[in-house]
Amino acid sequence: MTDIQLQELEVSNFRSIKGMVRAPLDAKVILVHGENGAGKTSLLSAIEMALTGRIVSLGRADPQYQKQLLHRSAERGHIDLCTLGLPGGNHFHSVLTMAGVEPGEKLPAGPASFFSERCYLPQSLLGQLLQIYQDSDSAPNSPLSRFVNELLGLNRLDAIETGLLPAADIRNLRKTTDRYGQVEYEKTRLERTLSEHRGARDAAAKIIAEALGDLNLALAQLELLTPIDETRLDLIEEAISQSPEDAQLNDLADQRRQVLAVQQEAVRNVSTVSQQNETSLSEAHGKANSDLQGWQREFENVFSQLRDRVTKILPDAVLPQADPEAMRLDALKLLRARNVQLNERAVRAAQDTKRESEVAAELIVAGKHLTTIDGEIGRIAANSGNLAAALAELSSFVSNDHCPVCDRDFAEKGQGPLTEHLNHKVRSLSGSAQRLLGLSTNRAEQQVLVERLEREATELKSRLLEPKALADLERESADVDALVVELDQRQNVAREGSRLAAVETATRRALAGHQSADLARTATMATLTELTETLGQAAPELIATPQSAIVQLLDALDQRTAALNMRVSARRTAKDALRRIRAEVAKRESAEKLINGDTSTYSEVESALSKANGIRADAQKIRAEVEVVRSRIIVREFNERLNRLWRDLFVRLAPNEPFVPAFKIPSESTHRLNPKLITTHRSGGAGGTPGAMLSAGNLNTAALTLFIALHLSVSPQLPWLILDDPVQSMDDVHIAHFAALLRTLSKGQKRQVIVAVHDRQLFEYLRLELSPAFAGDSLLSLELSRGPKQDTRCLPDRRSFKEETALRSAA
Repeated sequence: MTDIQLQELEVSNFRSIKGMVRAPLDAKVILVHGENGAGKTSLLSAIEMALTGRIVSLGRADPQYQKQLLHRSAERGHIDLCTLGLPGGNHFHSVLTMAGVEPGEKLPAGPASFFSERCYLPQSLLGQLLQIYQDSDSAPNSPLSRFVNELLGLNRLDAIETGLLPAADIRNLRKTTDRYGQVEYEKTRLERTLSEHRGARDAAAKIIAEALGDLNLALAQLELLTPIDETRLDLIEEAISQSPEDAQLNDLADQRRQVLAVQQEAVRNVSTVSQQNETSLSEAHGKANSDLQGWQREFENVFSQLRDRVTKILPDAVLPQADPEAMRLDALKLLRARNVQLNERAVRAAQDTKRESEVAAELIVAGKHLTTIDGEIGRIAANSGNLAAALAELSSFVSNDHCPVCDRDFAEKGQGPLTEHLNHKVRSLSGSAQRLLGLSTNRAEQQVLVERLEREATELKSRLLEPKALADLERESADVDALVVELDQRQNVAREGSRLAAVETATRRALAGHQSADLARTATMATLTELTETLGQAAPELIATPQSAIVQLLDALDQRTAALNMRVSARRTAKDALRRIRAEVAKRESAEKLINGDTSTYSEVESALSKANGIRADAQKIRAEVEVVRSRIIVREFNERLNRLWRDLFVRLAPNEPFVPAFKIPSESTHRLNPKLITTHRSGGAGGTPGAMLSAGNLNTAALTLFIALHLSVSPQLPWLILDDPVQSMDDVHIAHFAALLRTLSKGQKRQVIVAVHDRQLFEYLRLELSPAFAGDSLLSLELSRGPKQDTRCLPDRRSFKEETALRSAA
């Protein structure tokens, strides 16, 4: 970058330059001198016009400035600039016409902006520079923002943030990426389709479950394998396809005809007298049985409930079933014994509760006594000394010659019992030892009392019934009392039941004795018994009449027929359920296939959306990190680099000025740059704006040093520094420091410096101060002049470094 140089400039009829001027620029320092109006500013602005195709300072004053660039005495002009070391072209040419400027080759946009804002300081801009930067905001195209990007390297961060901006809002992301919205729509469509398919599958599964319920119910009625699920349908399909009930129904019809035939034969064979006697006995038994059943219908449930209530309270009780009065008497005996037990438990619980309260009160009293004794011991111990109190306290723990402190057997010393030795020590240490020992003994007794009461309280607490258990005890006692009263009230009913049961037993025995003596009836009953066995029924009772046995057989046949008809109906239900299951299984499998296909697609879509959202989340995270990094860089660089450099330059040119200009940057983290120009006092504390705190000369110094600081703060794209009359309103001290600064910039910072001044003495002073000081250093001075009717002339004077030999010879 240091090899880049301005070489030569040729200007014709440009602004105040009349005619053609050729100015060499191939030196480290170029000083331009001329009276006001001689063309110094025109010469320097011609360099900007050739390099960038514009003049920024004139554009701020007049947007139509290009029409005024051609000298009014000419019809055409030009600007030719030659440089050295630039990538690409090093020849820049612009043509001036009355219509404006026809620029040719120029610098790219980046270097062109750098030249206009960081390399060239026009005379008109010197007084406006502070205001321009003070009025700048953080807009992307403001001069300050462009400088910040160059200074801090934020271009890449801005590019990242701009590129990731759509990721901040999902709506912008949909607009930016059409495929994202399509995938979202596809996901919604698949969710709706999957919901429909799952609904169809669930409906089929519900119907299958209902049909399986019907099928298993029918199979249970058919006494086949149960339960069955849809995977075992083939096992029962053959079983339910058969119909063995038809043959069994036919057999039952034949058996019914046989029973009816036996009934007719029995009627013919039974004698009238025998029938009448048997009828009388049967009627007597029937009446006794009817009376007993009437009593049972009215009171059996009552006594059954009483029996259940008794057994609930006394699970181990065994009560008679057939004799109500015997059951009642046994229950009363057991319940009264239980009631005695419950009352004893209640009384004991009350006594324990009362004793627990007494023990609690005694514990409180004993605790207070202990507290009083401890206080007395503490006072005696305080008066008698710490050691006496400690020994007195230990006496309550000594029960033998084994020391409770050091675990040593005191009997080994042969000085008597440990207790006497301890008491002797206590008496020798304090006159109150006897009182202390008495208190310690009393305290030990109280401690024993407290421990006994605590054990008793623990035992009472373990015995005390919980409120729920006590309530259950009271409830059970009330239930027992209620049962005893109710059983006493049922005395007459129980006795009547026992009497009716005895009458029914006597009539049944009489009827059985008469029937065993009737031969015809015996033969009929034998036949009926055979038919009963054929049907798989229990044989008729000995006291049963042929008619009653026949009625029972007919009832059994009817029940068997009804059961077979129910099986036939269950078989039809099973077949229908099996058909429905197979149909719905097919529907469900079809839905499952559709669900599996859509689920696979949905997974791909969801995965794509998940990846997209992950990328979006990463983008948002990167964008947030970009903002944090930018904020950190802005705060650090402005506070640590720019302000420090500006301060160093300003203090160097104005060493006596107490207020120093600076940019005020927010101390908190921010990604929005909105700096303000302020001043700070060298001894600390803040001041006002530079315009309010600095003199006119120091304002120009502040603007000049700000421009140089901005130039030095970034990597130089162009190592040129062009200043148009920068020493306005400067005194001699400022000028001397300014000359030293220019020497540092030229020789230390490797900048090609061009300075234009109109004061002759200042020009000569700078030419002396900036003279070449080492090999390769050079100084070129250009003097511009112009007469009233003459063309502008440029007289160059080149000075190179020459080693001094005269002084060496003299030495």
